[in-house]
Amino acid sequence: MRRVLLFACAAILLVGCAPEDLQTLLPTIQSGAIGRDVFLFEDNVVVSDVVEGDLFAWGDSVQIDGKVEGSVFAYGTQVRINGAVDGSVTVAGREVVLGPTARIGQGVLFAGVLLQMEEGARVGGGVTAVGYQVLLDGSIGQYVRGAMLRLRLDGTVGGSTSGALPRFVRLAGISRTWPAALATRAGAASAGSPAAVDDPLRQRAIVLARELVTLLVFGLVAVAFRPTLLYVFADRVRAAPLASLGYGIFVLIAGYIAGGLLAVVLGFLGFWLFSFSLDMLAVALLAGGGAALALGMILLTLFAAYGTKLVLGAWAGRLILRRLAPGAADNRFWPLLLGTLLYLLVAAVPYLGEFVSVAASLLGLGAAWLVWRELRLAS
Repeated sequence: MRRVLLFACAAILLVGCAPEDLQTLLPTIQSGAIGRDVFLFEDNVVVSDVVEGDLFAWGDSVQIDGKVEGSVFAYGTQVRINGAVDGSVTVAGREVVLGPTARIGQGVLFAGVLLQMEEGARVGGGVTAVGYQVLLDGSIGQYVRGAMLRLRLDGTVGGSTSGALPRFVRLAGISRTWPAALATRAGAASAGSPAAVDDPLRQRAIVLARELVTLLVFGLVAVAFRPTLLYVFADRVRAAPLASLGYGIFVLIAGYIAGGLLAVVLGFLGFWLFSFSLDMLAVALLAGGGAALALGMILLTLFAAYGTKLVLGAWAGRLILRRLAPGAADNRFWPLLLGTLLYLLVAAVPYLGEFVSVAASLLGLGAAWLVWRELRLAS
């Protein structure tokens, strides 16, 4: 309670010190240019002209219809890019859309809730995404990688110079959809060389093996450092499944919303300190706070994508072994191995796998929240 009161007092002081107009907070970098770089801090940012340098845009909504000869760094609740960017795009937001006329010369780095690449959009480099849902219907030059809970890949991804299909480095995924045959890069296709087509069954087996190895590595690390942690979460799911499900929905939604709000607060405080010429303090706040926030969001995403599946696997594996081999049920590794393998087999089934995967994420998050709350009450 004391922490809440202190936070409330600090918030009241900040609100009392904050100016009513955001433009008065940033007198030196109002909408305009510094050299060739353009800085825009408005509620609704619309760029329709040519930007010779880099573009820095911050607003509730950001729309880029013109051409940016440098790179784009944007933050907004809704960000849409319809124009051409010669460099790279680094963007954070709740909903980010690359329109059908978007042309990105290099790569895209995304953090947020939804990244949608519409049909016709082109990215010359790769796409790295951390968030909830990633929908890619355009053309990507190199690779797709990151940590996401849902990935749909209906577009094309260019291959290497040898014409082989690219590797997808996916750190997380509740569901995934992509064609069995992906087009190689445009140069090879235009030259008439056939696209490499792998056996869909072989591709699925490779994906399954990668996910199994990844889950087991995370599971072995968890068991090695906290031998009973996964099983404590699993027992909580067994004891209170409905409560775990409800709290899991709350944690998933509130976690990402809180992350976005904290990012806004950090940015506001940083610019506020810059306006009073407290540059070193602002840089320290943005660097330290940004790193801590990024670490927290990455840990939340990794646990939602991997840890929750391990919780379900530990629970299912122990439940089965107690009936088939009671002596192995109390082992730290065998229930985890059996349950994880069964989960991956079920997750590979269309529709049923998506349902089980979502349920596992919500149940695991809710169980972790319940255990954490009980430990706080006990202390």
